[in-house]
Amino acid sequence: MGFRQLVTIVLIYSTAHGEIPEAEWPGFRGNGKSRGKGHSVALKWTDETGVLWRKKLRGFGQSSPVLWGDTVYVTSIGGANKEHLYVEAFDRLSGKRRWLHQAKATETVESVSKMISQGAPTPVAGPLGLHAFFESGDLISLDHRGNLRWSRKLTEEFGKFKGGHGLGSSLVGAANELLLLIDHDGPSYLLCMSREDGKTSWKIDREPRVSWTSPLYQEHADGARVLVSSNGRIDAYRFKDGKALWWADGIKKNTVASPASNGDLVVLGSSSPRQTKAFRLGGTGDVAKTHLAWIAESATTSFPSPVIDKEIVYLINRAGSLQAHRMEDGSQLWKTRLPGEAWATPIIVSDRLYVFCKNGKTAIFNAKGGSPIPLSVNTLSIEDDDLVYGVGLAKGSFVLRTGRELIAIAPSEDDRSQ
Repeated sequence: MGFRQLVTIVLIYSTAHGEIPEAEWPGFRGNGKSRGKGHSVALKWTDETGVLWRKKLRGFGQSSPVLWGDTVYVTSIGGANKEHLYVEAFDRLSGKRRWLHQAKATETVESVSKMISQGAPTPVAGPLGLHAFFESGDLISLDHRGNLRWSRKLTEEFGKFKGGHGLGSSLVGAANELLLLIDHDGPSYLLCMSREDGKTSWKIDREPRVSWTSPLYQEHADGARVLVSSNGRIDAYRFKDGKALWWADGIKKNTVASPASNGDLVVLGSSSPRQTKAFRLGGTGDVAKTHLAWIAESATTSFPSPVIDKEIVYLINRAGSLQAHRMEDGSQLWKTRLPGEAWATPIIVSDRLYVFCKNGKTAIFNAKGGSPIPLSVNTLSIEDDDLVYGVGLAKGSFVLRTGRELIAIAPSEDDRSQ
């Protein structure tokens, strides 16, 4: 038996028993909490200082990069009709491209526009490799060398996706499974699949409901659960079999920001006033009245998902205003203007809050206390017709993703000494 076969057997065994090795940024919002580990991270950078490398991508995409070990993975699409699908792997330290996987899209569009998702779903990395979903309905699994392990064509299995803006929901890794939400104008569903072979573990049919949000997987004393915030509703499902546990209706425009939780409350971001809400976890059946914890009176959210840090939840609205609210009752502590609008969800590292604006500016705040304490604003040059869509973090280094480029930022010696 060769070394590679032995490693594969060990990984499959570990995965089957739920023993997934911990990684810092394996999927959308990292571990689902938008929180990095306590490594030294950069505080100040420019185009000339702090940038470890910049690399052009094979295509264009709106997904976030993910990291496993010393590899950065990113997806994109190409062609006048989104007919090409790309997955690229880069060395985290040098930026050297290790491999490129290219596939043909099952479904295409008449023409590409900024109003339609372009490689928006973020992939999931794990011990077996990378799992990537595209809004064409193609779901592929690659090993860490870029070889195809398995693939599925969801539009051929369950029907074509309907809607004017495409899909943006990301894959979510959960132990040895993958979770995928397909909410659109047609028959919608929540799908749970095996990482090893892609086979369906369970599938929950849902009413048509257009949404770009991603599920939140959560461990719990009573068993793991899956939280789904989607246009007009929140649902909690039992992870092992997809059984509905509880739900709440009557929510407006919770269509983009994904839910965030501290284990006691789940916060739903909405772009409509008085619709950003928190619910107490637990209960059974309809909990719209019994478990509503609070409503944020003045807060709205745009593309970034809520970020929870201890007793504070941070929200960003469409105008580029950062708002801090108490987790206890939803009351606003403060708000401050950012140096631009944001698409990417902020990241908490130790006591710092990193906010990545679309225009290449990053505002860093001290997350302690009840007032905004700015630490620095850093600027990177971004092409005029591009923007920062997502960011990943591993071992103290940020990897920003624009539509066409990856940018790695490493801490300096001064940063490490602070």
